[in-house]
Amino acid sequence: MKIVNVGIYVKDLEKVKAFFEHYFDARVEAVLNDEESSYFSYILSLGEGALIELMNKPAIVDEAKDPNRTGLAHININVGSRERFDEIVKEFKQENYVIQYETYSPEGAGEIRAITVEDIILEVSSDAK
Repeated sequence: MKIVNVGIYVKDLEKVKAFFEHYFDARVEAVLNDEESSYFSYILSLGEGALIELMNKPAIVDEAKDPNRTGLAHININVGSRERFDEIVKEFKQENYVIQYETYSPEGAGEIRAITVEDIILEVSSDAK
């Protein structure tokens, strides 16, 4: 068995797609536009592993999200090199995303947990140096 994709409802489909393309080199694998049901989505590939499906349906309710809520807690994306990880951390801080924690292993691997675009909580990790 394996996880095929993780679906995330978003308000601004284009903005969130651009976020994943910029930070994680995401590629659009499929576009689903169902005008009749007002359902729109992008299925993104980030290289290896499960896909991310960004979904929008204008009728979806978007209430405030507490980071300490039940449900899906985060998605972890390993970006490989420590250099790319450091670039992302720097940009996240410049964009004023909330960094909940930042940690490094003795071998040089890094991991952060951040509240990002549209309050999507991501853990971003790297391999050791």
